[in-house]
Amino acid sequence: MTRLLLSVLAILVILALPGNASARDNAGVVQLRTTPTGLRPDAAYLLMTVSKAKSGMLAIQPVMLRIPTAEESSAYLAAKKAAYAAALPGLVKKAKGNPVPNIDEFEFNFSGKANSFVVKNGEFLEDGEMRTVLLEVPPGTYILYGITLQQGLITCNCLGTVMFAARPGVITHVGAIYTDKVHKASPLPHLEDNLGASMFQYGFVLGEALVPADATTAVPASLKSLPLELAQFDVVGEYYEPGAVSINRLAPIPGLLSYQRGRAVDARTGKLAE
Repeated sequence: MTRLLLSVLAILVILALPGNASARDNAGVVQLRTTPTGLRPDAAYLLMTVSKAKSGMLAIQPVMLRIPTAEESSAYLAAKKAAYAAALPGLVKKAKGNPVPNIDEFEFNFSGKANSFVVKNGEFLEDGEMRTVLLEVPPGTYILYGITLQQGLITCNCLGTVMFAARPGVITHVGAIYTDKVHKASPLPHLEDNLGASMFQYGFVLGEALVPADATTAVPASLKSLPLELAQFDVVGEYYEPGAVSINRLAPIPGLLSYQRGRAVDARTGKLAE
């Protein structure tokens, strides 16, 4: 991931806070329960299977994040500047002579379009050991951002993950996504689990794993006549997410994502992710 993209993520974290954008249902995402007769030319589509783990009665689900467009980023920054200017007198008064939060530290409710969303494992095309999910989403670049219970964001993949592009008018086949609690051994494969009692502390850590789709991955018969392509992944390095309760990393993916002394590595090149 480039330095430029990391600076973009500094905007994304505000848009993705649990009480903010990710809790609003305005990300332009629709989970389809029936096969579309055709694909909209102005929309992208994501196909994946997701696991069904729960914590009590709450589903453990993936959170995805779309990198915002330049226009969305500009609108966010303009709204933040205006909100900060309006709040500044109150911030100065509240500080009582102490340092006043600068604009980067200032938190506000952004009312614009969300760029993060929860992949709901209760809304699916096909049921089984894993559930097949098809989402209609805005075209763009998507990051496997983290894991949650129901809504918001509990654990971010702040220490390493992957991203991929979703083109309009095409179904992008992502693969199998596993999510579960990982402070103890999980029955799900692929997860980095059993991290030890010290990981439990005052809550629990959630984990996520991806098995990318390939040419042998099953596709629902009802989708085989529609345009479909395999997701092409890039490795994402460390990023900062102040809204997460805990942090983790996407589990290593053979031939794609590995880790060296805790740093994300693109296994195809052997280079550290920036």
